[in-house]
Amino acid sequence: MVQKTKKEKAIKLRLEGKSYGEILKLLKIPSKGTLSFWFKDIKLSIEAKERLKKNVEIAYKRGLFAFNKKRTARIDKENKLILSNSIKSIKPISDYELLLIGSMLYWGEGTIRHGRYKYPYLSFSNSNPEIIKTYALFLRRILGAQNERIKGNIHIHDNIKEGAVRKFWAGTTKLPESNFYITRQISRASKFKRDKKFLPYGTLEIKVSPERQLFYQVRGYIDGVVKRLAI
Repeated sequence: MVQKTKKEKAIKLRLEGKSYGEILKLLKIPSKGTLSFWFKDIKLSIEAKERLKKNVEIAYKRGLFAFNKKRTARIDKENKLILSNSIKSIKPISDYELLLIGSMLYWGEGTIRHGRYKYPYLSFSNSNPEIIKTYALFLRRILGAQNERIKGNIHIHDNIKEGAVRKFWAGTTKLPESNFYITRQISRASKFKRDKKFLPYGTLEIKVSPERQLFYQVRGYIDGVVKRLAI
């Protein structure tokens, strides 16, 4: 009698557009085979088929959302673990290692060719404060550059205030504000259209004097790395 009641309930739920999975869960029926046997003679109405289709889509979206949420959480946890382990793997950095780091930074972001100028010059540009801090440390600790020899040219767009960026880069590099000068850049394409959040402190170009000797010193470090790596 109980079995007959479950069958009637199952058929009713099916005609309402419930899926096999939903019916199994609601009535605590152990297998889909039982439902298939009960439903073999059922002919669903167009409305029931539409409801079933819609319910299947909803259930799929819910399941997919739950799966994606769990997957995102798992990946986020894994990413944090990888990041933490990588940070812990870095030991105290020696002057030699800083020499290599600074030289490679210059290789990627510094002026290598001096073009029409008679003498080469040591010039490095970037907008990332952490990169600028690292390069400034390289200048002081490895190249022995004093503050009065380090100058900063801040390239900003017209929507940025000079005082704020001068103070920002002075704090970042530990240089006096008087060591910085401003160059404004306005391109036809971005004039009056650039988002104020884009490069809020502009790009800093760092120059050091005397330029020629230091240029060849850093260029020699770069060439030495290339030779050692046999690139």
